[in-house]
Amino acid sequence: MKVKILLKNYLQMFFQNYLYLTILFTIIVFGLTADPLLQIGSIKKYNLLVLGMFFLSLFSTMNLYYNDSRQNKYLKQKVNSYWADALSQFLMALIVNVFSGILVFVFSLILSQNLLLDVVGIITLISVGMLGSAIATLFKTQWYNHPSLGQVGILVFIYLALSGSVISMLDYVEWLLPPLSKIIVTLQKNGSIQQLLPITGQVILYALVLYGISVFCYKNSKKFK
Repeated sequence: MKVKILLKNYLQMFFQNYLYLTILFTIIVFGLTADPLLQIGSIKKYNLLVLGMFFLSLFSTMNLYYNDSRQNKYLKQKVNSYWADALSQFLMALIVNVFSGILVFVFSLILSQNLLLDVVGIITLISVGMLGSAIATLFKTQWYNHPSLGQVGILVFIYLALSGSVISMLDYVEWLLPPLSKIIVTLQKNGSIQQLLPITGQVILYALVLYGISVFCYKNSKKFK
């Protein structure tokens, strides 16, 4: 019951200020018009959609926690359950990213008769969205107790996510970095969305690890008391 109350509240708040809907609509319009306007192929367009999905999820989740820090104080005191709050945040991210991933891929005009390509394409977008949400969740302290730490952490993780497979000096620690750039580099080399399936699994695992870390990092945070 507590999870249901918090989840409903988070979902309503996610669509507040129209930030999420505006960015999502922009990505969908790009997917529909990129071919005739920019004359780019499906692979390059999908790479751009991957980046768009990542930033859509990242910024929308950051906006959610910003609103949460200002509007949900009394609701959380009433519910008084940290684990229900943490679970509802994860479920909210999962629901929204599944919705976004399916919608973005369907309107990207990349859909084909190859079921594997479609499934991998959708799952990859969902996993990238979960990665963005996980990073925003890990550093949601920017809206609560430690603004500077949260802001710097977000910027560092964005940089590492985009450069992990590009900068050679990071090769030795690539397994520690967000595997966003690995998806883009792999897709450029292989030219096949189906080849992203193993990396998509890594992205999902990485996002789950970040969520797990954030759950235990914020367990004793004052904002939940």
